[in-house]
Parts: sequence; C-alpha cells; structure tokens
Amino acid sequence: MRLLPVLTACALALAVAAPASAEVTVGGGVYTSHSPSATGGAVLFSTGASIPKVPVDIQATAFFSLVKGGGYALTGEVRGFTGGGFGGTYFGGGLGVGNLSTDKSTGPVVTVFGGKSIAPFTSIELRLIKQTQTNGATAGFLGLRFSF
Repeated sequence: MRLLPVLTACALALAVAAPASAEVTVGGGVYTSHSPSATGGAVLFSTGASIPKVPVDIQATAFFSLVKGGGYALTGEVRGFTGGGFGGTYFGGGLGVGNLSTDKSTGPVVTVFGGKSIAPFTSIELRLIKQTQTNGATAGFLGLRFSF
C-alpha cells in the first residue's frame, strides 16, 4: 500500500499547479463576409482556462455564421489581457479549420480578435476571420460576449 501516498501526493501537486477552472462564453452579433458576399447574424461559443502566473488564456472557439449558406470556424486561440475586471480590454488570435468560403470547402482558418468589457461578465468583441485557401472567405464579426 505504499502506492497510495505517492498517488495522493501527485494528485495534490496537480491540483495546486492546475490552471483556474474553465470559463465558458457565449456571443452573438453581426457577421459580414466578402466571399460569398453576405451579412447577417453569427454566434460563438468558447471555453478556456488561464495559464497560472501569466495574463493569458488558452481557449477553443466554435463560430457559426447564421446567414444563408451558413458556415463555421473551429479555432484554438490565445487571449491576452491589457487590463482586468470591468473596463478591461483583451486581444488574441488563433488557428483552426472552417468552411466559410463560397464553395463551402473546409480549409485552414486564421482569426484575430479584440474586446472591451462593458459590464460585469459582458464585453463587446470585434473579430476578423480569414479562410486561407485560394477561394477562402474573409469575414468580420461584431457582437456581445457573455462569460459564465
């Protein structure tokens, strides 16, 4: 039974070193794309956790276009902070896959974004998404993001 104290010590070490609990965010807003030319709504869902002792979050985001023809982008992102709490701003970028293009082919996606807190657990976010293949779309998003 010497294994039990070792396993307990390992579990405690992991609990102390583990990042903060995951944050879930939901957002909605206006979406516009150039290829195909479309304007309408979009939603995004993110989950992530902060890296201990560094003002950075690692997050995964699912972005869905609600315009005719739809489309999606799934990205892994890094989000940094320039100020915490109410009134703080953030910025970030990420890489992933998506199908926002005219022919709905799936390809690599790059995203950059920034936001500003406007109320507790609420921020306004501006996001640019680029599908990088030849026929890929460039799209923009402006919306509200709610954190839980």
